[in-house]
Amino acid sequence: MKLLWISLGVASLVTLAAFLIPPPSPPRPSLDPALVQTNQAALAQLNLRKQEEHPVTPEQQAAADEIQDKVAPEFSLPSVDGATYQLAELTKDRALLIFFVEKNCPCCLGAKYFVDRMQDLYQDHLTTVAIINADRAEAGKWKRATMADFPILLDPELNVIKKYQATRGVYTTLVAPGGRIAAAYPGYGKQMLKDLGAEIAKLAQIEPRPYQALAAPDRLTSGCKFPDPQK
Repeated sequence: MKLLWISLGVASLVTLAAFLIPPPSPPRPSLDPALVQTNQAALAQLNLRKQEEHPVTPEQQAAADEIQDKVAPEFSLPSVDGATYQLAELTKDRALLIFFVEKNCPCCLGAKYFVDRMQDLYQDHLTTVAIINADRAEAGKWKRATMADFPILLDPELNVIKKYQATRGVYTTLVAPGGRIAAAYPGYGKQMLKDLGAEIAKLAQIEPRPYQALAAPDRLTSGCKFPDPQK
């Protein structure tokens, strides 16, 4: 009888613990959109795709490597806020980080977190812009949803996006002062962020600044494919 009471007591404690101790959180998917502080009402207006993994392929990496160290393609693009931005002006006296956004890509929301952190870290040496495949109305929704504080440039026909060999969202290009492509990345990952920070520091002639990127994917990961604007 005593053994029975002990067994019942242990079972009760196990049951109680199940209620009091929360289960471990599931691992975050790569480029988790929840990383970014968002305007939930505006976020609901975006036609986001289902989030999937997009590991970078050797072909994507080769295309990015091909444009590195070349002269960056010139552009003059309108922004959500009505101003026009030109590459020559943006790279006059500091490096330029270009973040390519596919308007319906949830991965781009997650990747924006890392773009924000990089801009915060090197804000005195770096200018950041996003180039999105959207018109002003659609891009405005993305800006409001993500609360982006860097310029969002409009390229609905993919004219500039294609020149930079960006086939998917989350592609990132670092342009040196004067207009040379210092680095081009077809995706995001822990090592990529470390390398990007080192490149920015090199251009600024300063020591690299510590960057914690624990939530970044372990392997290089891109976003959703830019669809044909004609379709």
